[in-house]
Parts: sequence; structure tokens; C-alpha cells
Amino acid sequence: MNAAGVIPRASLVIRAFSSPREVDGDHPVLAVGAYLGAEHWARTEAQRIVSDPCSDDHAIAAALRALHDHDVTRSRLAEQIDVWATGQFGESGARLLHTESLGQLVDRLAALWAWSRLLAEDDDPAARDPAKLVLHRLGELCIGYDDLVTDLLSGRRRLPVYQALTGHDVAA
Repeated sequence: MNAAGVIPRASLVIRAFSSPREVDGDHPVLAVGAYLGAEHWARTEAQRIVSDPCSDDHAIAAALRALHDHDVTRSRLAEQIDVWATGQFGESGARLLHTESLGQLVDRLAALWAWSRLLAEDDDPAARDPAKLVLHRLGELCIGYDDLVTDLLSGRRRLPVYQALTGHDVAA
């Protein structure tokens, strides 16, 4: 099995978001995924302040700055996963192209995980239907992620060519 054969399945990535100590922190996708989960969770906290009509202007301004900082950090973390994936898969001869990078996909998993966790903690009965929908979307995205892993390992699909979007050197 080549090095790419050890790419973690969605269930492990999700576990890295919620229980980072329980997963193999030596695997780059899981280690970086744990940080992405933490960034998304912190982002939901900042978003909660921004959305609260009782928040004062100073709290909202601080939360907006925090949202920006979390978004920059998320971009850098997603790029770290992309750098790893490029090193593992390189240029592929596969004809089918996946439209987003592995880092972007793990970032979306983390976003839905954080959103589902936030809604699950809401005692308001009105939050039940949105919580079910978000869990359903998370489940579908996990299936899509696992299908991508299978296709990458079989050589059926390839990832887009890695290109740094933030302008920061993530390899350093």
C-alpha cells in the first residue's frame, strides 16, 4: 500500500473534531482536522455574539474581528491538508476531477460538525428540525468524503492542482 492508502475515513475525521486526543495525532489530516474543528467551534461562538440582538457594539466588533481571524486560520489549515494531499497523490492521470481540494472538504466537514453541535445544544424545540437537517447534510458529506477517498486510492479520481490561496507559506 502506498502512503496515500492511509488517508483517514470520515468517521475518524469527525472524531478528530470532537475528541482530538482519541485519534492518531500523527496523521496530518487528523491533526490539522482537530484544529479545524476547534476553529469552527470558536467561530460559532463568535457568530453567536454577532447574531445576538442584545450584544453591544464593542462586543460585536470584537466578535467580527475574531470571525476574520478564525477564517484566516481555517484557510491556512485547509492549505496544510492540501500540501499533504499533493505530496501523497501528486499529479494523477485520473480522468475524473474532484472540484474541491481535500482541505476544503475537511473544512466543510468541520463547519457542519460545529453547526450540528451548536444546534444539538439548543433546548428550543424550533431548533430540532434544523438540527436534523444539518446532521443529514453532515452524513451526506461524510459519504461523499469516503467516496472521494475510495476513488483517489483506486486512481479513478484526482484532486485539483494545489495552489496557495492565502499567500502564506503553510509549509513553514
